[in-house]
Amino acid sequence: MAGLFILNGRVVDPASKINRCMDVIVRGGRVEALSRRVRPKKSDRVLDASGLLVLPGLIDMHVHLRDPGMTAAEDVESGTRAAAAGGFTTVVCMPNTRPVLDNPKVLKALLGRIKKKARVRVLPAPALSLGLRGKRLSDIEALCRAGAGALSDDGIGTADEKILGAALRRGMNCGLSVLVHCEDHRHSGRSAEDRATRAALRALKKSGGRLHIQHVSTAGALAAVRAAKNRGLPVSCEVTPHHLFLTGSDVQSDPNMKMNPPLRNERDRRALLEGLSDGTVDAIASDHAPHTRRAKGRGFDKAPYGVTGLETTLPLVLRLAKEKRISLQRAVELLTLGPARALGIATGTLQPGAPADITVVDPGRLWRVVPSKMKSRSANTAFAGWELLGKTEWTIVAGRVVYSARRRAAWNRS
Repeated sequence: MAGLFILNGRVVDPASKINRCMDVIVRGGRVEALSRRVRPKKSDRVLDASGLLVLPGLIDMHVHLRDPGMTAAEDVESGTRAAAAGGFTTVVCMPNTRPVLDNPKVLKALLGRIKKKARVRVLPAPALSLGLRGKRLSDIEALCRAGAGALSDDGIGTADEKILGAALRRGMNCGLSVLVHCEDHRHSGRSAEDRATRAALRALKKSGGRLHIQHVSTAGALAAVRAAKNRGLPVSCEVTPHHLFLTGSDVQSDPNMKMNPPLRNERDRRALLEGLSDGTVDAIASDHAPHTRRAKGRGFDKAPYGVTGLETTLPLVLRLAKEKRISLQRAVELLTLGPARALGIATGTLQPGAPADITVVDPGRLWRVVPSKMKSRSANTAFAGWELLGKTEWTIVAGRVVYSARRRAAWNRS
C-alpha cells in the first residue's frame, strides 16, 4: 500500500507533547509513525515540509454552512472549501438553517449532501429543541441514530433550564456534547450572556452531561465557567478570534463588525486572553457566519449578525503565539486537542493509529485579507485589509490532500 510521507517539518502535537522536527508517515488513511530520516519507496507520495509546521488537522467547533435554505451565502461545498483553505479538517455545523435542523429527515438529507460535496469532515449539530424555540425537545435519540455529531441551540439560546437539563441528560445517554448559545433575551447587554451562562451551568450541575459554552465574550461569563471548572463540572468553552482582537470601538457602524454576541470592551477582551493562558478556554472557534453582500449592504441596523472566519482563524491564533500571549503549543491545542476533547472525538492528534487529518502551515507567509479572494461564498470578514502571517500549505483528511496552496502537484516522487 502506497504511503504519504511528510518530511522535514516541525511537528507540533500537544496530545503527544511533541514540538520538534520529525517526519510523518501515513498509510491507509491513518498515521503510521512519527520518525526521523525515513526512506520512502518510489511508490510513496512525498511532501517536503522544510520550514513548515506540521499540525494535527484543525477542528472548528462553530461553523454556519447555511445549508439547507440559505445557500446564497454558503453551502456544504463552498463552506468546506473555505475550511480546507483555512487548514480545518473537521467542522461542526450549526442548526439555525431553513428549515431548522431539528429532525432526522432534514439531518439525513444534509448528511447526503455532505457525503457528496464536503472536502473535509462535517459533524452536524442538530437543534436540541424543535424549531430552536426552547419549548419542546427534539427527538434526540432519533437524531443520534441519524448521525448527529453534537446538539446545539446556536442562533437563539435556551431560556428554560429544564429543557436544557433534559437535553444534557439525553445527550449524555447518546454520547453527544451539548453546545449552548448563552443569551437570555429577557435581558440586554452583557447581562444577557452572563445570566444565561450561569443558568446553563446550573442545569449542568443538576442534570449531568457534557456542556460546551459557545462564543464566550464577557469577563463575567468566563469567570462563571472558570468557577464551574474549579468545582469539577464537565464544562468546556470557546472564544472567537474577533472577540480576542477587536472591541466595540472598532465597530464604527460597519455591518461587517456586527455579530452576536457583539464586540465587547477592552476589559472583556483582556479577560478572554487571560482565559487562553490559564487554561479556562478549551477552544478557539471561528463562528463562521456568512451573509450575502446584499444582506450586509442594507446598513448597520438592518444587516444580519455574523462574520466569516474559516480562512482567518489560524493566522490570527498564530499571531497570539508570535505576540507571546500564549505558547505555540497552546495555540495549536486550542485548534486541535481542545475541541476534540470537548466533542469527544478521536481526532486532533498525530499519535500513531489516529486518523491522518493533518494541516501543514507556512508560518512565515505574509498575506493580506482581500474579501474577494476568499474561498467562502460570502465576504463579510471583520479583518478586511489586515496583513496576517501564516498560511495553510496543505490540508490532508484521512491521508488525502484536499487543499494545496501550490500550483504544482501536492507531492513529489522520491
